[in-house]
Amino acid sequence: MQKLIRCRKNTHYLIGLVLFILMFVGQLPFKADANTLENEAADELFSQFESDQLTSSLYIDEKLLELKALIAEDDHQRWQQYKTLTCPHIPSGEPDQLQDFVNETDDLASRSFSVPSTPVLLNLCRARAFMYLGDLQQAAQINQDVLTQVQTLQDAKLTADAYFSIGQLSLFKGQFIGAIDNLSLSFELYQQLGYWNTANINIISLASSYRRLGDNKKALYYYNIVEEHFTKNDKPNLLAIVEQSLAYIKLDNGDYQESLDYFEKIYAVANTANNPLYAAEMAVDMSAPLIKLNRLDEAERWLNQAQPLITPINYSHFGYMHAYYLELRLHQGRYLEAIEHFNQAKNSFDKYNNKKGLTIIYPIIAELFAEKGDFKSANHWHHEFLTVHNQMDEAAWATFNSEMRIRFDSHQLEKQQKQLIEFQTLKATQLEALTKKQQLQYVAIALTFILLVILAFFFIKLIRKSIQYKQLALIDPLTEVPNRLYAYKVTKHLFRKQQAFSILLIDVDHFKAVNDNYGHDVGDISLQLIAHTISEVCRKEDTLARIGGEEFLLLMPNAQAEDAISLARRVNNQVKLIDTDSLSMSECFTVSIGIATTSNETSISPLLKKADIALYQAKNAGRDGYVNYQSPVDFQREDGQ
Repeated sequence: MQKLIRCRKNTHYLIGLVLFILMFVGQLPFKADANTLENEAADELFSQFESDQLTSSLYIDEKLLELKALIAEDDHQRWQQYKTLTCPHIPSGEPDQLQDFVNETDDLASRSFSVPSTPVLLNLCRARAFMYLGDLQQAAQINQDVLTQVQTLQDAKLTADAYFSIGQLSLFKGQFIGAIDNLSLSFELYQQLGYWNTANINIISLASSYRRLGDNKKALYYYNIVEEHFTKNDKPNLLAIVEQSLAYIKLDNGDYQESLDYFEKIYAVANTANNPLYAAEMAVDMSAPLIKLNRLDEAERWLNQAQPLITPINYSHFGYMHAYYLELRLHQGRYLEAIEHFNQAKNSFDKYNNKKGLTIIYPIIAELFAEKGDFKSANHWHHEFLTVHNQMDEAAWATFNSEMRIRFDSHQLEKQQKQLIEFQTLKATQLEALTKKQQLQYVAIALTFILLVILAFFFIKLIRKSIQYKQLALIDPLTEVPNRLYAYKVTKHLFRKQQAFSILLIDVDHFKAVNDNYGHDVGDISLQLIAHTISEVCRKEDTLARIGGEEFLLLMPNAQAEDAISLARRVNNQVKLIDTDSLSMSECFTVSIGIATTSNETSISPLLKKADIALYQAKNAGRDGYVNYQSPVDFQREDGQ
C-alpha cells in the first residue's frame, strides 16, 4: 500500500530558525578590547545568547529588541555581532527581506571584522537566504567556502554550524542521503562541545530526513529521543515541532483519526498565534486524513479556505494541496479538474525533487485513467510510480552507514563508563572544594544582586528620560503650553469622536514692535504672561497651544459659536489687563481673534482656514477684537467703536 509521506516547510523553517540562532550564539565574544565601548548590559545579553539555553522564539525576539536598544550607534563591533543574531530571523516566505539581506552583505569580502567568526556566520545566513530565494547553486558554493574557511580556523563550533547548513540545504533539495551525512557530522560535534539543546534540535532535522526518505521507523526512533529530552527540560515550543512531525508519521502509517487530532490541535495554535499562513498550511494538512476518512465535504472546505494563501512560494504545501485536490476530485468524479491538479502537483514535486510527493500522485492518476478506460495511460503512470518507489528503496538502503554514525555503539558506551568512574573518583575532592568555594559564591551572588539593582536603576532612569523627552516634544519650551503637534493630535481625536468643537485663532497685536522697541527678552516674558492669562480664562476641558511666534490656538470641545464668542470676549478683556509696568512698557497688550466652529469638516485644515479668514477680518477692522467666521459682519471692538 502507498504511504502518505509528507514534507513540511513550516516545520523545517522553525527548526532551522531556532538552530541557526543556537549555532550562532556560541561564536560571539563578549570581552571588550581596548577599542570597544564599555556596555555591560549589552554584553550580559550577548552572554545569554551564548548559553545554548535560549530556545523560545518569543523570548529570543524580546531579548533581541532589548539588545538593539542598548547598543550605541558607533559601537560597530557589537552591531556586527547583533547582525549575526538577527539574520536567522528573516522569514523564509519573505523574498524581499531575504534579497535585502543578500544585497546588504554583498561586500563581506572587502570588509574588515574584529571577530573572525562574524563573516562566517553572516555567510551562513547568506547561504540560507539564497536557498529560500531559489538560488541553490549559490547557496551550495557559499556553504563549501565556509566549510573550507572554518576548517582552516580549526573552530569546532563553526565547523558544526557549516555541516548543519549543508545538511539543511541537502534536505531542502530532497537529497536525503547527503542531508543525513552532514547532519550526523554536525550532531556529533555539537555533542562533543556540550551544546545539548542544539544537538537535540539537530536530531529533529535528522529525523525529518529519514521521514521524508520514507523510513518512518527510524524517524520515529529519533523523534522519541528528542521528545523525551524536551519534555524533561520543559521546552514546550520545541516539543510542539516534534508533535507536528509525529502527526505526519501517523498520517503515513494510516492512523488517520489520530493524525487529524494532531493537526486540529496545531491549527488552533496557529489561529491563536494570529499566523494566517501557518493556519492555511495546517488546513491543507487536515484535508489529507479527512479524505482518507471519506469526509470529503470537510476536506474540500479546508482546501478552499487554504487555497488563496498557498502559493508556489510555499513549495511543499502548494504541491500537496493540489495532490489532495487530485484525490478529492477523483472521489467526486470530476476528472478534468483532477488532471489539472495533477499537473500542478507534479510540476511542484519535480521542481523540488520531491519523490515522496510523486509516489502519492502517480497511483491516483493511474487509478483515474483506469476508471476512464484509458489503460495505456494508467499503466504508464503505474510504471512511473514503481520506478520512483524503487529509487526511494535504494536510497533507504544507502543510509545505513550514515545512521550508524549517530548510534551509541559499544565503544562510545565504554568511553562514557570510563568517564563515569573517573567522575566518581573525583567526587570526594570536588565536595571538599565546594565547601571552600561557598563563601566566594555567596560574595559573587551578592555582587551580582548589587549589579542587577544598579542596572535596574539605570534602566528605570532611561525609561523615565524617554517618557520625559516624549512629553517635551509636545510642549512649547518658552510658554510651557502645548505646541502645534499636540494641538493637532487633540483635533484628530475630536474628529475621530465626531464631536463638535470650536477654535479660537489668537494673534498678539503689534508684537514685532515689542521685540523691536524693548528687546527679545521682554518679548519672551510677554508671551509667557499672555499664555498664562489665556490659560486662566479657559475652561478645564479646553486646550491652549502656541502654534507660531505670537500665535496661539485655543481648542474648545463641545462648544458652539456662542460659547466661543463669549470666551473670546473674556480673553480680549483679560489680556488688556496684564500689568505691563513691570516690563517698562507704556502700552497694554491686545489680541485679535478669529473664531470658527465645526460644521462638516473632517480635518483641521479647513477649520483653521476659516479661523484664519476671521482673524484677518479682525485685524483689518483695527485689531483688538474678534470675528466669528459664521457671521463675519458681527465684528466687535471691546471699546464699543
